[in-house]
Amino acid sequence: MLLQFTVENFRSFKTSCMLSLEAGEADRDRSDAVPDMEGHVAVVGKERVLRTAAIFGANAAGKSNLFKAIGAAILLIRTSNMRQVGEPLIPVVPFLFSEETKDAPSAFEFVFLAEGTKYVYGFSATRQRIVTEYLYRYNTAHSTRPATIFERDVREKEEYHFTNAMYRKELSPIVARNTANKLFLATATAWNSKTTAVPFAWFQKIDTSRLSQDGDYNMMLPKIVPLLQADDDHSLKEFICQMLHKADINIQDYSFESKDMSGAEFLQQLPSQLAEMLPPNIKQSRHTSVDFKFLHHVDGIDSRQGDNTFTLSLQDESDGTVNLFMMSPILKQAFEEGRILCIDEFDSSLHPLLVLYLVGLFHNPEVNKKNAQLILSSHTTELLSSRVMRSDQIYFVEKDRSTGASELYSLDEFIPGASKDIRKAYLLGRYGAVPRINDGELPW
Repeated sequence: MLLQFTVENFRSFKTSCMLSLEAGEADRDRSDAVPDMEGHVAVVGKERVLRTAAIFGANAAGKSNLFKAIGAAILLIRTSNMRQVGEPLIPVVPFLFSEETKDAPSAFEFVFLAEGTKYVYGFSATRQRIVTEYLYRYNTAHSTRPATIFERDVREKEEYHFTNAMYRKELSPIVARNTANKLFLATATAWNSKTTAVPFAWFQKIDTSRLSQDGDYNMMLPKIVPLLQADDDHSLKEFICQMLHKADINIQDYSFESKDMSGAEFLQQLPSQLAEMLPPNIKQSRHTSVDFKFLHHVDGIDSRQGDNTFTLSLQDESDGTVNLFMMSPILKQAFEEGRILCIDEFDSSLHPLLVLYLVGLFHNPEVNKKNAQLILSSHTTELLSSRVMRSDQIYFVEKDRSTGASELYSLDEFIPGASKDIRKAYLLGRYGAVPRINDGELPW
């Protein structure tokens, strides 16, 4: 499970900010808190970890940049071994509104639990190279200070540092195989390091997604098509249909066909202007074409028709239906494997009651048996309630207009119980992170 994520000098986040999923103690003593909120917290060893966190803020405040920070760090880790010598680190984008930061490295840090052990992993990087990198481990549940597995700092005479003889013996021979633009965590794991294998594998269990808007769902297909294809026992189909039924959508069933096609066949399906803009390597690549059909049953449309069932394609369904359909396989996988979902604009085209239901699944120990976590951004203010979320699960992002820098802070930082109506207080601007719109002011 993820305990903390920290980012500094990335996009609109100039100074260090931290998203913590370590459960606090404040809500236990609050008179306005609902006592039955233990499902919101997973107890793993000595750690009490939040299963969900919701992030609110005005448009352009920086919410999406927080998710981009998590996604950039994950991408840099996962693709490290695919990087050629000298290849730039494209995902690294520093804070550009300051002379002191635009050429400085962006920094990322994760504190997490993997196979019962607590780790701290972080790195900083420019577009040209990795500047610092470190991996620490808490050897026992009672440890107050972590042991150093490795540290790396290009600014020091000896770039790599190992404090433990066992780690030095295993990892130091791999140093020569690493390059300036690769992360040592990934390189060591690729060369069969047992010490780095567990923390590296943990980063494979984080999914960063953004739901489709205006019918653009192609970014989600590579994630869900393999899951649909592997559904031999039809348990995924049953789960998806149940989710659609819970949302009061009258889809009885669905089918899909997928087929491989050459790059030339793929380009033939595109408008000629778009096909001309794509790079030449597309023609050499293999592609997958997917066709979805949804079965609707409608009563009373035509009494002369014995079977009132109709099929619609994915393009004919509403954006909300498409988003719920696309999200369902990812949700099921998360619950079965204990994965971490980071979904920006989670409520895109979804009704507030459906958002509450989906978030509630993560708080239900009978559903979320493997302690999956959900980090989401939302404008659904119905989540801003002490009957729905703990105060330490609610975060706000606000941008300083004078500097363009974003700040991340928790509702837990305010006086406990200062406002029983969190939603009303938020909309009145008491927590910040709302657009500055004068009441009743017209734009013309």
